[in-house]
Amino acid sequence: MPKRENLKLDYALMLRGGCGPYGKPEGDMPAMLQDLSAVKTSLRSQWKSGRVPFFSVLDRQEDIAAARALATDVRRRFKTLVVVGIGGSDLGTRAILKALPPAKGGMTVNFLGANTDPEEVAAVLKEVDWRRTALNVVSKSGNTVEPLATFLVLRDRLIRAVGRKAHASHVICTTGESGALREIARREGYRTLPVPEDVGGRFSVLTPVGLFPIACAGLDAKGLLAGAAAVRDEFSSAPVGRNAPLIWAGLQHDAFFRGERITVLMPYAESLREFAFWFRQLWAESLGKSHDRDGRIVHAGFTPVAALGATDQHSQIQLYAEGPADKTVTFIEVEKMRADFTVPKPYSDLEGAAYLGGHRMSAILKAERLATARALAVAGHPNCTLTLPGVTPASIGGLLMFFMVATAAAAELFEVNAYDQPGVEAGKQIIYSLLGRRSSSKR
Repeated sequence: MPKRENLKLDYALMLRGGCGPYGKPEGDMPAMLQDLSAVKTSLRSQWKSGRVPFFSVLDRQEDIAAARALATDVRRRFKTLVVVGIGGSDLGTRAILKALPPAKGGMTVNFLGANTDPEEVAAVLKEVDWRRTALNVVSKSGNTVEPLATFLVLRDRLIRAVGRKAHASHVICTTGESGALREIARREGYRTLPVPEDVGGRFSVLTPVGLFPIACAGLDAKGLLAGAAAVRDEFSSAPVGRNAPLIWAGLQHDAFFRGERITVLMPYAESLREFAFWFRQLWAESLGKSHDRDGRIVHAGFTPVAALGATDQHSQIQLYAEGPADKTVTFIEVEKMRADFTVPKPYSDLEGAAYLGGHRMSAILKAERLATARALAVAGHPNCTLTLPGVTPASIGGLLMFFMVATAAAAELFEVNAYDQPGVEAGKQIIYSLLGRRSSSKR
């Protein structure tokens, strides 16, 4: 059994007794738990029938082994990896590498392709030594405009630097079974890794999409997967009343019908800054749907906001405290930081500075989080805190799985499809038309 990661959810300030009339009445909790019991039964049934693929990717040993083996070979030959992707193809990987910096002997990993900003590309090109650099272009459809355009520019520069014949050994394509990128890889002889056909991009970080760059950086992919499996299995086995991702999803769903349709995710750790951006796509794209699964108009979904504590206490909290009662805030706290400092006491005669002396910086950060949570509650704004034991591969894997489970559960409550994105496709077709592509039914 994977080690349990003990992610703890404190939702007392989401309830009416904790934050006033905009919180959930305690007396309504039994009905919510009953609904969540049905959600759990449904998701477990879907898991067994293969319809919750982000659960099963943790057990797909062939894909995991392929990503790790190819990373081992690439690390032997190159010092830098440039990942070219957008959205689900790179946000999760960015989040992990921000949380868990490259290990000793690991490759330096850079990212491009999330925008077609030529100045960003130019800045990276100035730094790249192509002889020691590998390219990993990631696109499930193989047709996505931003990474494909960026890759074609980088490929041209790579060929100029190392030659047409040699360049192929620098390129790895992580893609689906069809599309332009798959065909390019076939023609050029590029090595490939699969994006499972049944896994949407925003749920794909624990497939070769994320596992290959993570392994190139020398990180503990095994620990990451074990932490995710622990949260998945605890969701399956824990009673609904102690099932943190289910309860979090239920409280957010309930808040929607009280008009609290903005979800703020605010980690109190610089290492988790990018994690909030991964969550932003997951929550928005999975739940923002005009119709439910039976075709009824629902206009479901939340507006997710990525914030960072304590930084955004000085940029956003004024709005959250005194602005519209249209949002919930979820804080993420790290119980044990990987480094810490005690504040010195050089100015004992200046009260404005002296009171800080002797405090650990981690204790100050925790006090800031607690004070913000209490101040919001006093102002009547619901909030909750998810606590990690530390920032480790297992805890990050668990955190990723927590929010994927919660998103799937929220989709069940709204009765919408968490795994499609029809609102994105219309814009893609217009882009194709504007840029001169004749026609496309491909995603």
